[in-house]
Amino acid sequence: MADPELSAKVEKIRFVEDGEHTVIDMKRRLVWLKKDTWQLTGNWLNWVQARDYAKEMGQQHFGEYSDWRLPTAEEAKSLFSKDFDNKDYMGQRAYLPPIFEPGFGFLCWTSDIRDKIQAVRFGYRKGGVMYDDIYRVSRGATRLVRDIKK
Repeated sequence: MADPELSAKVEKIRFVEDGEHTVIDMKRRLVWLKKDTWQLTGNWLNWVQARDYAKEMGQQHFGEYSDWRLPTAEEAKSLFSKDFDNKDYMGQRAYLPPIFEPGFGFLCWTSDIRDKIQAVRFGYRKGGVMYDDIYRVSRGATRLVRDIKK
């Protein structure tokens, strides 16, 4: 693992708190919610429910934004680094920047789908991706994101 002090400095440069509910990823020009859908709702969601939840959050103008969405697999993966140390909902180590609230679901639904029935889930414990049925709820969560407009 890298030097924790250096990792903290890099994180502070890349990730900036943007109010009570959001974090800006300066490198990728994205705004992320600090909490995932498990933390916000107290429920596991399948992919369809997660997609619909993103739409609802947009309709509510959560955090003053109306364009919340599921991250792409590449965007979800961009938050993973073994330089980061955080804890998921089971208290296990997960490699997500500590600027994000601990206690999250370690599997993250993404917007990437195939054959209209499977979507990519990214795992913050090991950094792996897997395809899963879009109607499967099992520990389903996602972290909503939006693009920073030019």
